[in-house]
Order: sequence, then C-alpha cells, then structure tokens
Amino acid sequence: MKNMKISLAIALALASATAGTAMAATKAEAAPVVAMASQDEINAVRAQLQALAERLQKLEQSNQDLAHENAALKAQGDKLATVQADGEKSRDSQSDAIAKTAAKAASSDWATRIKWNGDFRFRDERISRDLRTDQVRDRLRARVGFTAKVNDTMSVGARLATGADDPRSTNQTMGAADTGMGRRTIAFDQYYLNWKALDGLNVIGGRMPYPYWRSGQSLINDGDINPEGLAFNYQHGMFFANAYSFWMSERAAANFNPTTGVASSIGTDKQGTLYSGLQLGLKWAIDADTTLTAAAMYTDLGAGKGRIPYWFSGGSIPTTTTTTAVASACAVLPCTPTVTVTNTTVNDINKIIVAANGNSTDSAGGLLYDFHVMQVNFELASKIQGLPVSLWGDFAKNSGAHNGLNKAYTAGFMIGKASNPNTWEIGYAYEKLQKDAYFGAFVDSDFGAGATDTKGSIFRLGYAPAKNWTINATYFMNKLNNSGLSNVALQSSSLHMQDENYKRLQIDIGVKY
Repeated sequence: MKNMKISLAIALALASATAGTAMAATKAEAAPVVAMASQDEINAVRAQLQALAERLQKLEQSNQDLAHENAALKAQGDKLATVQADGEKSRDSQSDAIAKTAAKAASSDWATRIKWNGDFRFRDERISRDLRTDQVRDRLRARVGFTAKVNDTMSVGARLATGADDPRSTNQTMGAADTGMGRRTIAFDQYYLNWKALDGLNVIGGRMPYPYWRSGQSLINDGDINPEGLAFNYQHGMFFANAYSFWMSERAAANFNPTTGVASSIGTDKQGTLYSGLQLGLKWAIDADTTLTAAAMYTDLGAGKGRIPYWFSGGSIPTTTTTTAVASACAVLPCTPTVTVTNTTVNDINKIIVAANGNSTDSAGGLLYDFHVMQVNFELASKIQGLPVSLWGDFAKNSGAHNGLNKAYTAGFMIGKASNPNTWEIGYAYEKLQKDAYFGAFVDSDFGAGATDTKGSIFRLGYAPAKNWTINATYFMNKLNNSGLSNVALQSSSLHMQDENYKRLQIDIGVKY
C-alpha cells in the first residue's frame, strides 16, 4: 500500500511538471511577448525531484526493514508457541511423575518412620577368687531394636537380645554347661510406648531403659536392666525431673472364696511389690566445652520387706527334697513290715540367700529390711586440649536399714573417648557398696560378683580402630563379704570368707550398626 502511494505521488509530480511546461509553451506561442522559463527555475524543479527520489528510497528501505522485522517476529512467535506446547507437555509429565512419587511415598511412609539400631559384642572373660577355682569363658551379646514414630506425639520402641531370663545380663555363654552347640535364647529386652503429653513432658510405659539419669561409669545400677512399669520425664531449660514406678512382683490383692463369691480382707502379704522413685536435677552448661550435671533421687521398695528375692534362675523358687522311709512295727511275728516313704520339699534357704545378691535376709530367706534410698550424683564433663575428660561421683544411703551397713559410694574419671577411628579412652573408679545400702536386684552383675557388701577398683581401657568398632578391657579388683555377714547359712562351710579377693578381666570386641 505504501509503495502504491509513493508511485502515485511521483506520477502526479511528473505530470504537474509536464503540464506546467506545456502550458508555458502554449502561452509562449499565444503571446510571444512572454519569455521562456529561466535556468534557475529548471534547477529548482530538478532539486525537488532529487529530494523526492531520495525520500522514496528511504521509504523503500524502511519498508524492507519492517518486512524483515515482521518475519522475525513471526518466527519468534512460532517458536514461542512450540516452546509453550512443549512446556505444557513437560508440566503434564512432571505432574504425573509427582503424583506417582507421592503415591509411592505414601505407600512406603511406614519405612521412613522406623529407625533401626543394634550391636554385637564378643567377650573373653577370666574370673579368679579365693574360694573357687578359676573360670575362663567366652560370651556373646547381640541386640537389635527399633523405634517407630506413630504420630507427632507418640512413638514405640522394641529390642530383641540374647541371653536367658536373667534381668541383669544379656550375655550368652558359649559352650555353657549342658547346652553344647544348642541354639541360643533370644527374647524381648525392651518394649515400650513413649508419649509426648506436653511440651517437655514424656510419659513412658512398658519395659524400658532406665528412665532416670545416671552419672558416668557408676556401677551402683546395672546397665543391662530394663525395668517394667510407668515413668514420667520432664525437662525445662537446665532443670529436669523423672518419676517412675516399676513392678517387681505382682500378687493377688485378696484371697477369693469360691463358696461365698466374695473376697476376703486384703493383707500386706498379698500386695504387689513396687520400686518407685523421684529424681530432680540440673544440667548446667558452664561454657562451650564444660557441662555440670547433678541430681538427687529418692527410691522406695514398697511391700518388699519379708519378701524373698524376685528372680531365680529357671523362674521358680529353688527347693530341696528329702525322702524318709518308715517301717511299721509288727504286732504279731512273723510279719513283713510296711514301709512308708515320705518326700518332703522345702525352700532351699542357701540358694535363696544367694539370690538376694548380698542383702540381709531373715530365717526364711525374705528381705530383712526396707529400702528407702536417698541418692545424689554428679558428673563434670569438659575438654583439655581438645581431649574429652569426665569426673563423676555417686552416693546412696538406705534409711530403711538400721544395721550400720546402709551406705554406698563410687567415684571415678574417664579421659578420652573411643568413638572416632584411632581414638582411645582410659578410666578408673572406686566403689564401696555396703550390705544393705542398695536393693540387690539392681546392683551391677560384674562388680563384686554381682552382690552388695563389696568394695574395690575398676580399671578401663578402650580403643576404636575404625568407626563403630571398639576394643575394650575392664579389670575388677574387688573384695567380697566386707562385713563378714554375707551368706550366713554358709558360715560353717569353706565357702565363707570375709574380704574374699575377687578379680575379673573382660576383653570386649564390640560393633554398632
């Protein structure tokens, strides 16, 4: 359209110029008196034509440029349309992929909520004491467990472990007497529910790890025990509190009379035995490397006095059976006397006393005293030249015992920590555990042959050759029966000695996974 307008304008200009020239000629013929056009006028017309031609050339060039731009814009528009179409297809594909991934994630969500853990330990152990022959044995321990998140406030935990039914040990002795190459026992070691009831407050029920804080390497409590019951843990800032109640033995609340259909009166001998306590403590961060933790705890063994121990190997109270034969007298001779055989089964008092783990017992093997224990402990953890160092102490007193043998204390230190590859640790502790200072069912099973009325030293050395792999050595130098009152029923035998020497060496190879 623009080209046609330009061509029309040129044609009109030329026609105008031609017409002007013709009119001038006609006038000249008609009136000779008029002069012909001057040279300046001709030059002016030519200049106008030249300017008009140049303008036309510029317009043509601009028109060509616009045509190129239109072509480029069209190509770009086509390309954008293609990209948009590809993008829509890609978004559709991504949406499908996301939907499929979400479906897979939803179907496998249970796996992401479970955390597994476990360990394995091989132990070479040598025990030497005055009144028995030396014992050499190899032992295995294997544990595997998990914690599963139920929701944002609740989780469950469970763990399987080797060992028999001993609550203080998960060790399995290789080649144990009368078992040979038989398969080893494995059972539930933990099973509990953890509920975050409030911010900072957790409620735990079931068979659980110790729900209270223990200091350093203290052996007043055995580390393998997982008590059964209910516990509450609370923490706010540097303050923490723990309360718990463990079932030691459940008993019927009353005798039931099937004839009358009613229960008789409840007696204390029918009450279940509970081990309950409350702990209050502070954890103070002194600086970036130093932390001081201290706590006080009160524990009570309810309905425990007069009860026989709460665990026996094999699950039943040990007994002994005696057989007597009585021949009847003959009224008239000759005759054949009748022989009456009587089997009498009674509790084995010696084995029951041993099962009390050093605590004083009465003539029937029941606990002689109550246990109302006040316990205070602390631990100072810091670093020296980048090396972890800890110092700790633990003291307990049982106000339920009135024989003067009611105190326990232990203190020690640890330098280094065998955790990362080529790291090491070394430690020492001294412990004295009087006869009725602590409930024997909870004391460590390695120190002092697993009984109270003991004292002595513990030396520790550890090295980590690789990640999650440690080699440890622990040496016990203890003395048993410090009071001379332990195993009263055995005092007349050769198995009784005051301050009997007891030595125990353990070499452990352990891995975690």
